[in-house]
Amino acid sequence: MKSSIGLCCGILVFAAVQVQSANSPATAPTPVPGSPEAELVSLMNEWSSAILAKDRAKLEALMSPEFTLQGWGGSWQVERPQWLDNTLHSYNIEKYHHADVVPHVYGDVAAITSKWYWRGTRGHDEKKPFEEHGYCVDLWRQAGGRWQVLSRITIIIPDKKEPAPQEK
Repeated sequence: MKSSIGLCCGILVFAAVQVQSANSPATAPTPVPGSPEAELVSLMNEWSSAILAKDRAKLEALMSPEFTLQGWGGSWQVERPQWLDNTLHSYNIEKYHHADVVPHVYGDVAAITSKWYWRGTRGHDEKKPFEEHGYCVDLWRQAGGRWQVLSRITIIIPDKKEPAPQEK
């Protein structure tokens, strides 16, 4: 089951990135009100608000039990329990938002591409400031009449002060 979900996720990520690259508008198109795309944009905004508010109940409702956060190219992965612990206890987020949110719906599965930005402090004992931005693809699945985010695949764009990742 996990391998079929992984394959499906990989195909959706590729398709979503290809579509967004080919159709890079100045601003993201506005979904038709009442459409699954509009619902997903609303849920994405609810998820971002829940992250900022550290609203565990809302996060639990929006996130699939199988949720993982993954670095682009599989360079790292954070499972849901660790992600929740980090979000609720390690991070103090001052600003967080997504832009150019574009949902791509494929029946009961969807990929949402977006640009993101956040800043704040992080760490369990000693809080250190951070400021990052990048792109992500969120994979959502509809089950039991509701959407939940299954996976976020992200890339952090290095700041001008940070070195770019080295090719292997």
